[in-house]
Amino acid sequence: MWDLLRIAWRNVGRNKRRSVLSALAVGFAVAVLIFAMALQQGSYADMIYNVVHARTGNLQIQHPEFWPDQFLSKHLKDPGPLLDLADALPEVVGCAPRIQTGALVSSRERTFGAIVMGIDPAREAVVSTLADVVREGRFLEDADRDGVLVGDLLARNLDVAVGDELVFIGQGADGSLAAGRLWVRGLFRTGIAEIDRNSIAAHMETIGEAYSLYGGVTEIAVLLHRDEDRDAVMAELQTGLRALGRAEDAAVLPWTVLMPGVEQSMKLDWYSGQIVYAVLVCVVGFGIANTFLMAYMERIHEFGVLLALGMRPRRLGFLVYAESVCLILLGVGVGLALGIPFTQYWHRRGISFGEGAEEIMAEYGMSAAIHPIIRPVVLELAIAIVMGVALVLAVYPAWKASRLEPVVALRER
Repeated sequence: MWDLLRIAWRNVGRNKRRSVLSALAVGFAVAVLIFAMALQQGSYADMIYNVVHARTGNLQIQHPEFWPDQFLSKHLKDPGPLLDLADALPEVVGCAPRIQTGALVSSRERTFGAIVMGIDPAREAVVSTLADVVREGRFLEDADRDGVLVGDLLARNLDVAVGDELVFIGQGADGSLAAGRLWVRGLFRTGIAEIDRNSIAAHMETIGEAYSLYGGVTEIAVLLHRDEDRDAVMAELQTGLRALGRAEDAAVLPWTVLMPGVEQSMKLDWYSGQIVYAVLVCVVGFGIANTFLMAYMERIHEFGVLLALGMRPRRLGFLVYAESVCLILLGVGVGLALGIPFTQYWHRRGISFGEGAEEIMAEYGMSAAIHPIIRPVVLELAIAIVMGVALVLAVYPAWKASRLEPVVALRER
């Protein structure tokens, strides 16, 4: 077998032009897949960035029974030690306590249902982009107990502007009536219609007092330097909760649980993309198969001589298939050599959405360019798809060679 493999590798160099063209065809397919999949991964990274900065953080610490019903009675008590626990981890950028509940919000003439967020202004400015997306007025100050930020679409529905008064009415954690009066300090626009249409944010102490939480919070949002560290940080936080004796009244949830629709949409896009890539590689594969078949057709007389000298048809088929495998592996190497540097170049530079997009996207705290990201899964799938298709297509010439009759093959010139 090793002798046949050495002969197969030498045969690759016999017709250099044909071998180069075959390797380039395989390499082109690999390089295209690497770039396309890396582009997908880059768009997912931007999507995750927007979700964790605008809404959930990478992780949240909540009462084990708070999610998904979000009853205020299932809130976190004494959040101070939990904040210290999260702040002590090197992977953590920052953490922010929050109160999230519902209320009826009224202006002079209009009333709408809204999500009420109680925030710590100083901590929230580190964890989320809320401070960056205030478009009119200003962000809340730490000592401002009477101010409120309003989503711009909700402000339009309520017909309020900066300086106007709002009244909110809801139900407290103990079943009592929660109510308060606030003044609009600023209007924010995240670019996410669901948030801008039904959200207000006020100081956590004001909301906590109105809803009878007595220093408690509904969640602690934790922002990480890298989302890839999420599982490791979850394990560290869970260990810390057990050490604090808080494992029974506190749990750690990732953004994938809090925002399952986002993760599902990314998975759907990823898997559907792989199907499209496989089809494209099959189309390119016909060109590769044609090269393999032409190599077989040109050497029928040679194969007849080998058979006449005593080579078994099965070993001849193996030899032809081994030559195809060598070309495929050579092509994969070419594809990696072309695809990785090309993708890394665009990762550093970014692919812009077009002139003027930077200012528009910046208004929503988003990047104006996609940066392709090469992850191990990108290289693994690109190689697997191309090699899988090419190896299947290489079976036919090998099968044809194994079926040759010596007398018939010797007549070919």
